[in-house]
Amino acid sequence: MRIRKVGIYTGKFYAGLLCVLLAGVLLGSLFYGSMSADTVRSLNSVQAGFLSVRQNLDFSKILLKTLSSSTAFLFVIFASGFCAVGQPAAAAALVLRGLGLGVVLSQMYSAYGLHGMLYSALLIAPNGLICSFALALGAREAICLSNRYAVYTLSDRQENGLRETVRLYCTKFLVLEAVLAVSAGADCLIARLTKGLVLV
Repeated sequence: MRIRKVGIYTGKFYAGLLCVLLAGVLLGSLFYGSMSADTVRSLNSVQAGFLSVRQNLDFSKILLKTLSSSTAFLFVIFASGFCAVGQPAAAAALVLRGLGLGVVLSQMYSAYGLHGMLYSALLIAPNGLICSFALALGAREAICLSNRYAVYTLSDRQENGLRETVRLYCTKFLVLEAVLAVSAGADCLIARLTKGLVLV
């Protein structure tokens, strides 16, 4: 017998979370267009460092930067689940992640045109997509636990605790962190395979 998913665990809700992240990407693109010249120059300097690390195949730095940035967002989402009103924080983390991705993609296109789009598709998009899917899954779990805490807080009957729920919650996030680690490792492999790609 097929079990029908309802509420937060429906595909529509997960798609909605991905749309929230996509809205952040669009906002990031618009935000980049309104940046001052000094801010753009600062971002170009950061971008040059990013490209230099990849061209030099410094795998430890690539792995650390890729994993640390995604883990920071995952931690915020994880922590928001332990608050009865943490749902907005989980959604905000998705928007901010999308915002940063939108700025980076717009910057690459602005600086290198079609070559920048190709470079982004090869080096930024794969890890960006995997992290986006993982963070959206994490946000769904966080919102679910946050709702449980809200119901538990407002309920008059509190005989049963949330120990097992929290244990399962932590296990799921460990799995998501492992996915992010594998994605970061794949990012290093992609950097090696695309070493000869030069942007002009």
